[in-house]
Amino acid sequence: MRHLCLLLLFIFVISSLQAQNHGTIKGIVLDSLNSQPIPLVTVSVLSAKDSSLVSYTVTGKNGAFTLRNLREEPSRLLISHVGYRSLHLGFQFAKGGVTDLGRLLLSTKILQEVIIKGERIPILIKKDTIEFDAEAFKTRPNALVEDLLKKLPGVQVDMTGAITVNGIAVSKIKVNGKTFFANDLTIATRNLEANMVSKVQVYDDRDDDPDHIVPEYNVKKIINLKFKKKFAKGILTTIGAGGGTQDRYAAEGFLAKFQDDLQLSAKLGSDNLSNTGNFTGNYGGFSTFSFGNAGLQTTHSGNVDFTKDITKKLKLHIEYRFNNSVHQNSSNADAQQNISDTIFNTLTQSMQRTHGGEQTLHAETEFKPDSLTIIRYVPDVNYEYRSNVNSSNSTESSTYFPLLNTDFTSDHGNSNSFQYQHSLSYYHKLNKKGASITISNSLGLHPQNSFDLNVNNLVSYVAALPSDTLNRSSKNVSNDVSAVLNVAYHYPLTKKLSADIVVTGLHDQNSGNLVTYDLDPKTGLYTIFLTDQSSDLVRGLWGESINPQLTYNFTDNFSIKAGLSSIAQQIDNHFSSSISDLNQNFFYVFPSAEVHLKNTTLSYAESVQQPSINNLQPITIVYSPLYTFIGNPQLKPTYFHNINLQYQKYNYPKGLNLNGNIRLIVERNTVVNEQSISAEGANVTTPINRNGRFTAYFNGNFSKNIKKHNKWEFSFFSEIHTAVGHNFFIVNQQNGYQNTQNVIFKPGIYIEWNNLVSFEPTYHINYANTQYKLVNYPGNSFTTQGAGTAVDVSLPKNFRWRVSYDYNYDPLVAPGFQRNSNLLDFSVTKRIQKDGKGEIGLICYDIANQNVSASHYVVANTINTIQNQVLRRYALLSYTYHFNKFK
Repeated sequence: MRHLCLLLLFIFVISSLQAQNHGTIKGIVLDSLNSQPIPLVTVSVLSAKDSSLVSYTVTGKNGAFTLRNLREEPSRLLISHVGYRSLHLGFQFAKGGVTDLGRLLLSTKILQEVIIKGERIPILIKKDTIEFDAEAFKTRPNALVEDLLKKLPGVQVDMTGAITVNGIAVSKIKVNGKTFFANDLTIATRNLEANMVSKVQVYDDRDDDPDHIVPEYNVKKIINLKFKKKFAKGILTTIGAGGGTQDRYAAEGFLAKFQDDLQLSAKLGSDNLSNTGNFTGNYGGFSTFSFGNAGLQTTHSGNVDFTKDITKKLKLHIEYRFNNSVHQNSSNADAQQNISDTIFNTLTQSMQRTHGGEQTLHAETEFKPDSLTIIRYVPDVNYEYRSNVNSSNSTESSTYFPLLNTDFTSDHGNSNSFQYQHSLSYYHKLNKKGASITISNSLGLHPQNSFDLNVNNLVSYVAALPSDTLNRSSKNVSNDVSAVLNVAYHYPLTKKLSADIVVTGLHDQNSGNLVTYDLDPKTGLYTIFLTDQSSDLVRGLWGESINPQLTYNFTDNFSIKAGLSSIAQQIDNHFSSSISDLNQNFFYVFPSAEVHLKNTTLSYAESVQQPSINNLQPITIVYSPLYTFIGNPQLKPTYFHNINLQYQKYNYPKGLNLNGNIRLIVERNTVVNEQSISAEGANVTTPINRNGRFTAYFNGNFSKNIKKHNKWEFSFFSEIHTAVGHNFFIVNQQNGYQNTQNVIFKPGIYIEWNNLVSFEPTYHINYANTQYKLVNYPGNSFTTQGAGTAVDVSLPKNFRWRVSYDYNYDPLVAPGFQRNSNLLDFSVTKRIQKDGKGEIGLICYDIANQNVSASHYVVANTINTIQNQVLRRYALLSYTYHFNKFK
């Protein structure tokens, strides 16, 4: 931590000194015809040497701009805006000087000049679209789209591949305006080459919001990659394979075909690296990036993506995915439960093996018969299957008994499920400008089947708790059916006032039939029917709601919303033929409100959640001598009061991004499990209602891009997550409260030199505290810390070296568990063959052989420590071949 602080201080001082020696330029951009200020004009500073972007900003409403910290070297100033001729000025800034350009006049473009000029503008803002010229941002040789995106101002890409623009999440990546693997952004960013891209466009995701009803501050972003003309038609292929120590292997292939209005892409992979290896497409072969994955896993997966414009009015997108995996894990767990003056301690050793698979088909069809109508049909089909073999052996003791019992459990089971769901919508613009009606329908079908064989052998060493052996089979058949019809009407009453009304009808039918048998020791067959372990539950819900809402926009930066939700619900709960049905009727009226001012939004809403039908069962279920459940048909619905405060701002001139969100949830009639725990450790649980629980969250992130200095580039980033909770604690008729606090802070720095060397140190700290009131239980607090760094070097030519190191420390793990862990990875690759089409690589994972997957957390009055099996040190040699052919 001390070293990280010194490094931050050093960079801050250097940046301050640089700022003192750099120049500043300012001016006001006006229309040459009427001398009116022009907002959102892009002002770019380009290097006179290679036209790369040095800095940029946009003008405000008054047309003014200021650019600071400009280095002392020959530069060009480019002032551009859609519909105007660009203005070019050459400069060399003096140290510490301020250059005031005064009034700068832009004249309207002439169409012929646009055709002849063909000028290159690094950044252009067109209403709600930001367009980056890829050529203005220098990347490494053989770079991928992900490397290009990291260069763009305001764009951040984390280790998992998630992307944000000015702090707002990116929901989709499109290629030439067409959807490209809608469910996985990394397929595009880590397989497509940066040199294929001409423009990167960023705009709001309004695919499901053609009227722009959703405010801009709540809308995610879309990134569209516009290819260069020479890459408009052709094939891109990458194939890689690797083998290594401990029988480790990995293989993956990627194929993309682009042709006019057709895009066809596929990706296949197979490995037994337990998610510790990542195929990086056009460079780097296979690399490592993960820390502390639990268990050992072998995976076979594939994706196929097809997009085509059938006609000018009809578009089709289809995506198919499959995944087949085998997961094995062994774990050790320690649980300490405090009950008044008694501490129960349970040590458990477990082994799990799961074989599962999943297949998913997703399609999107959009038909625009005319300029006023949009019809969309989006079906999804999913099939899953699982088989598992699990076993565990636990030993329980207490303050007064050194050995209470031992419990052995084994479980063999398999399951499968099928799911179909679709959304069908009809949108039509009405005669009144801005008015529209949308009729939509959603349908879901979800049948599931499972079968389990469970053996539980309890050996008790206290007289009050008898030893017991259970040997049971259970079969569960369930089916969920849901249908929703929705009509939404939007009507602008005035230029500033608009009205929305949404009418919804829905029906849900959920059924579950559980049949449980005990083993007959005489016949060796599961023929003894267990009534209290079986159930036939059916819940039918009908719901109707009307939601009117008014929105008033005082200005572009100030608006208010107010609405009401009237909800009626009719619920039929069927438990079994021997238990009377529970029929319920509810009616709610919930207000909602929202105020948006500049960068800040404050909102309030109410909602309701019905208790599960399992908790409503008026029966007692004895799962084992150690655990009994008693249902409660008197449970009431839980009400939620949601308050949300959001702040987001991106400062273009300073490259500063700041986002913060505070959320408060206050509950009424919270469903809480009341527990009764005997001196022997037997637990009886009953759900009840209580009032007064609340939870508060704060999430924020901050990033700062430092302007380039010579060949150096710096950026800071950090995120913070906090949670505060006030919950109930009811054990052995003692009513109290459990107060929790959790803070996670993750700062980091990114330093790059000449697009060849990068250095990224990070640090994280997690503080957790749990205290109790009105009950005599000891509190618990702990702090875990970690640090890491990643170094990436592309020297000499055709070589790439990467080293990553991660360190984690947990001071309060139980005795016998490892407190700290070190993960050191290394990889090197070299481009070979003609045009660098081939590539060989070597990766070494967990060089120190200290990878650990451990967690320490508190739930209610129990302190838990778990350590899982993980993949340890291995080396992998890989070969990758890249091929592309474009017309």
